[in-house]
Amino acid sequence: MNNIRQFSSKEDIQEQACLWISRLDRGLKSDEKTELDAWLSESNAHRQALLDSASLWDDMSVLNELSGLFPQPTSRQSSKKGIMSKTAVWGIAATFLVMAIAVGVVVQRTWLNSTPEFAAVMQKVQTGVGEQKNVTLADGSKLHLNTNSVVTVDFSSTTRNIVLLKGEAHFEVAHDKSRPFSVTAGNNTVTAVGTAFNMQYVDDNAFELVVTDGKVLVKDRFKASSSNESLFTKRPVAEEGLLMFAGEKATVQGKVEARESMSQNDIDDDLAWQQGMIVFKGEPLEAVLAEIGRYTPVRFNISDESLRKRRVAGYFKVGDIDGLLSALKSSFNINYEKVTETSIELKLAKS
Repeated sequence: MNNIRQFSSKEDIQEQACLWISRLDRGLKSDEKTELDAWLSESNAHRQALLDSASLWDDMSVLNELSGLFPQPTSRQSSKKGIMSKTAVWGIAATFLVMAIAVGVVVQRTWLNSTPEFAAVMQKVQTGVGEQKNVTLADGSKLHLNTNSVVTVDFSSTTRNIVLLKGEAHFEVAHDKSRPFSVTAGNNTVTAVGTAFNMQYVDDNAFELVVTDGKVLVKDRFKASSSNESLFTKRPVAEEGLLMFAGEKATVQGKVEARESMSQNDIDDDLAWQQGMIVFKGEPLEAVLAEIGRYTPVRFNISDESLRKRRVAGYFKVGDIDGLLSALKSSFNINYEKVTETSIELKLAKS
């Protein structure tokens, strides 16, 4: 029979709620609205999880969107049903604000300023375009968040759970066998005990994983069991997922694909963004500009089709558009014209 529904754990529901909040933040598509309505109607636990996640998001547009999903009941309905009102939503938000002040970890911004912030053990951490943050979590683990990225952190006495909702992050995990450190992205979880790894979304569900130290266990979050036995033994347990080791890189989307070994130099180049640099090794100009576009609101238009495949190599400082344009002109014979403050046209220089 096809009408059998699987039971979802509390962790699964929380992760799904976080994903829905991130979609609400960017604006729902018409089919997503229908899908969200169906998900909310399945269980009161889904509705409660969405409201709880919204209180952590701290975004007026999301709360306004929720007010449409959870309309104010009439006084008669209120006496019969426990539907949460806007007042209750703001009450939850206020509660978590108190938590954020009471239980904090230091967050430092990189290359914009070094003013400390405070983030709670359960909170969303995000960066804008062209911004990075170094975050020391409550357990001593370190989170390096790249440009235009969002994570949610949920630590307890028994679990260390993070959801990567958007962008790229590098994790240096404090060793704690009693609390494996799990990061959920798309359809997978990456679990570690004491190690370091980098995750970057390449589309809505797929991410690139680079293990820089130790080992991690990659699992399908909808199919994998709750055990992490493979992390503590020398023999991998097939049912547990796939182990990846230091120096390995792969694309993960349900299953692990394009797995490869990397030299230390390759890893350093891949993580050069942590020092405010981007390294290119002969990628097409079109791909180079797409990567640079992650760090700036400036957009490039290539007027000559032949330029799109022009190979570019070199080290570029993040956010240094003038330096980039100068290098393109002097080293690659590419001229530019600033059309607007955020629009630049590139063309092949005439000989």
